[in-house]
Amino acid sequence: MTDDRKRMGSLSKTRYRNLKQYKEMSDPEFDTMWDQMNQGIKVDASFEKRIQHKMNEFSDDYDVDDLKINDKLTLRALAQAYITLEDYEAYSYNVRQPGISLDRMIEIEKMNSIMSSLRKDISSMQTDLNITRKVRKGDKEQSVISELERLKSKAKEFYRERMLYIYCPECKMLLFTGWFHYSTEKSNKIQLVCKRILDSGEYCNTKIQVNINDLLEEKRGINIDDVPEAMK
Repeated sequence: MTDDRKRMGSLSKTRYRNLKQYKEMSDPEFDTMWDQMNQGIKVDASFEKRIQHKMNEFSDDYDVDDLKINDKLTLRALAQAYITLEDYEAYSYNVRQPGISLDRMIEIEKMNSIMSSLRKDISSMQTDLNITRKVRKGDKEQSVISELERLKSKAKEFYRERMLYIYCPECKMLLFTGWFHYSTEKSNKIQLVCKRILDSGEYCNTKIQVNINDLLEEKRGINIDDVPEAMK
């Protein structure tokens, strides 16, 4: 009987859960580990630490907080696959160091086949979790586009709030947009004549005089109430 299983006999699951090396585990991870230990499968604490470290790296780059249980298990399997691939790559490097012989070539070929299979599994799990580099890049681009649209909308709103709009009260043509340094000065006025050519071929010739202070305080920056829909 292993030391871990002997210890299980003396500690309840709850007390075992509170041991220092298992406190950082999620409940599903601990339950899996507990089941494995009950079945006599030895759990290597150092390997668990490597898995947790790799999963922490994923959480730094991707949003994994809202993953469901099946996605969390896939993420754990992805972390293990990365670790296994790293180990194989390190071992393959060490095998090649003394030089290439026929025996080593056969061993390296087998390892390359295993590593190729691991990379395919990693790519498949990344796709299942929707965290491939392509998707991440797309998300970032979409985020930038959304932010630009938000800034454009705020700029447009700011412009509308600051600008004064003067329309011809007869033909509804927009004659002026602008702002004034001394908009609260009651003596400041603006006079305009509408020179829009009507369907009859004649000029509108409507004269408009607007007090700037009144336009701001009473009309909210627009001199007419029935603004054309196309101008809104």
